[in-house]
Amino acid sequence: MNYDEIISTLMTLGAIPLNSEDTNFTKLIPSMFHYADGRIYRELAFLATDVNTFMPVIPYVREVALPQDVLTVRSVALLTPAGPVPTESAAPNNARRHHPERISPEALDMFWPQGSFKMGLPKKYAIVAVRTQLSPLPNPSPPTTQPLPPIYQPERFNYYLRMMPTPDRAYVAEIFGGVEPQILSNTNPETFLSVYYPELLIACCMVYITGYQRDYGAASDDPQRAVSWESQYRTLRDSIAQEAGRLRGEGPGFTALPPSGAAQQARSP
Repeated sequence: MNYDEIISTLMTLGAIPLNSEDTNFTKLIPSMFHYADGRIYRELAFLATDVNTFMPVIPYVREVALPQDVLTVRSVALLTPAGPVPTESAAPNNARRHHPERISPEALDMFWPQGSFKMGLPKKYAIVAVRTQLSPLPNPSPPTTQPLPPIYQPERFNYYLRMMPTPDRAYVAEIFGGVEPQILSNTNPETFLSVYYPELLIACCMVYITGYQRDYGAASDDPQRAVSWESQYRTLRDSIAQEAGRLRGEGPGFTALPPSGAAQQARSP
């Protein structure tokens, strides 16, 4: 399903007239998809969202920032010989992968307290968060007799790859892990969830819509509406989790078949 089909379905299920413009609902569409996508990708692990991302490792620099779209890191490989970042999604055929061991930041700093000591091909790494306070911006309001306070910028948090020993060359790091795709929108009319699991996306969006329609609590018009959609979402999530596990080779016994109990239950009237 595409963006227009998902919105039309949600408006029908939410009893929102299709022939009139509900400005409040329109304003909530981006946050609704942020809620649904964020919740689904946090609760489920899909094979399609585990990808390789290449990033340069700066020589003589102990820490490098991870790509912004990387949510979870499953493994890190350093490619030799050192060279430029591949322009394609695959590493060169002559590249050799070296997998450093992941340890805690405390252990890394204890074993390798001096970043400039015996630089070489990193053997271990840790992932750390760095908080950045952006510089205040000048206030654009018209000048007055009293000085205007600056506009403070929000904090930013970035994840960094801390290595030991410090790289001695411009290696390329191959980061394998989960990323969060772009949400559904007018400019991005199809996503992984809307194409392969539209029923899950719709059910999760309906949980959000019931909050917009004040159907969450006991004092609401229909207190069971949110509970029903939450239950439907969880039922779909659990069944899709089995399928996603089989695709990832993480099913029972590394099989692509569903569990026998689920198969028997599916055949029962």
